[in-house]
Amino acid sequence: MRAIIIDDEADARENLQILLNKYCPDVELAATADSAVNGFEAIRKHQPDLVFLDINMPEATGLEMLEQLGEIEFEIIFVTAYDEYAIKAIKFAALDYLLKPINILELKSAVSKAEKKKEQKTGMEQIRSLAESYGANGKKIGLSTSEGVIYVYVKEIVRCEASDTYTTFFMKNGEKVMISKSLKEYENMLAGFNFFRVHQSHLINLEFVKKYVKGIGGHVEMMDGSIIGIARRKKDEFLERLEAFNN
Repeated sequence: MRAIIIDDEADARENLQILLNKYCPDVELAATADSAVNGFEAIRKHQPDLVFLDINMPEATGLEMLEQLGEIEFEIIFVTAYDEYAIKAIKFAALDYLLKPINILELKSAVSKAEKKKEQKTGMEQIRSLAESYGANGKKIGLSTSEGVIYVYVKEIVRCEASDTYTTFFMKNGEKVMISKSLKEYENMLAGFNFFRVHQSHLINLEFVKKYVKGIGGHVEMMDGSIIGIARRKKDEFLERLEAFNN
């Protein structure tokens, strides 16, 4: 994970670099910068995954630098001696916020969060790329499991079910594939492929809906025999989508 430190205090930059080398060996320090201006250039040049950013710097603050960047494609950990900036930092969706002097446990925790976000982002980009490359009806997407990547046809996914931070894919042939990613990620990816999230825990392929049964929210019987409840707030939208799909 490539990182940049931006801080106008030389001692602070050096101290953070020492802590990263000792306690966060997976972080590769691409550059350091002593001002917002130099930090801006370092970000443009090195395209980091993570930026440790001091807020209160002369000439231009860290927040002002971020405003100049426009779209932010890296995680931000603010490092400052002034906790009054915490609320302002939230506006930039900072991953975490560390006060000087830096607590080692808090630093390790913040870096761990960044690593997890990077893994999630990378996995999702791979899935989207595959989906876009192969197209909708029916081409393949890759599902990253603990053993590797399994390639499946979109048209053969009957439904997806969430359980904590895992998602299980139920295939037309009866096979089940468990992925350590949230259902939300797949909902976004499969939305254009005739999939609909009928419940907090269920994303279904409209092509495999066998029967809809009325009720407060009602439920559907899928062609694989599974019975899936429809959330009450989703009922009207689901029926509209189902009717449109079958017409």
